[in-house]
Amino acid sequence: MIFEKIPMHVYERFHKMFSGVNENTFKTCRTCGGACEHNKIGTLLPGEKEYMAKEMGLSVSEFEVRYLDILRMDDGTLLHVLKLGKLCSFLNKETEECECRNFKPIFCKVYPVVFTVEVDKVNFTIDNWCKLSRNEVFRNYFETAIPLLSSLPIPIEWFRHVVSYDNLFFDYNKLEKYRNRKKRYEIFSLEEILDTEKAEIENTSLFIDPTFGRLTLNFENFY
Repeated sequence: MIFEKIPMHVYERFHKMFSGVNENTFKTCRTCGGACEHNKIGTLLPGEKEYMAKEMGLSVSEFEVRYLDILRMDDGTLLHVLKLGKLCSFLNKETEECECRNFKPIFCKVYPVVFTVEVDKVNFTIDNWCKLSRNEVFRNYFETAIPLLSSLPIPIEWFRHVVSYDNLFFDYNKLEKYRNRKKRYEIFSLEEILDTEKAEIENTSLFIDPTFGRLTLNFENFY
């Protein structure tokens, strides 16, 4: 399956309407060291690599080699993902700042907004695991991204593919071993990445969030 690319102007409009960060949210994010970037896989929307390459002044092929891999789903559909087995290439490890914050991948920018798929419907909600969700002002702000996301021309088939791995955690060391047998910009199968899923996350505990009354996963080394 080949998805139709979302036009450049749609991305430009989205980023103008939703910044995803301010001084206060950035301070909160720094306290956890980019926890949401660890052991995860970031997926680009159709046409997003072309948009980001343009914003960075790179050719699409240069952008692919530097920042992307391809994930091949069981039906042959190809999805562009950030380099597998590595912490996000856009995250400055010294300052913990995103180096493409003004045009970062949309589903990274809107986090803690996440999605689920039910039959033919996509539902957006706030991930209570993220520290930003526990501040009412921040939570309300990110909820404003939901109608913007709903208006984007994203095929439901794209969501169905991504939801199959998006909420899982992966062993970067195992992914890196697969990478050692591949080129810099390479295709990984869904079977390969699912083989590296982490059965459990180190240094975690569970606690009841008094604000939202739910069981929450807590990364002890981040809090």
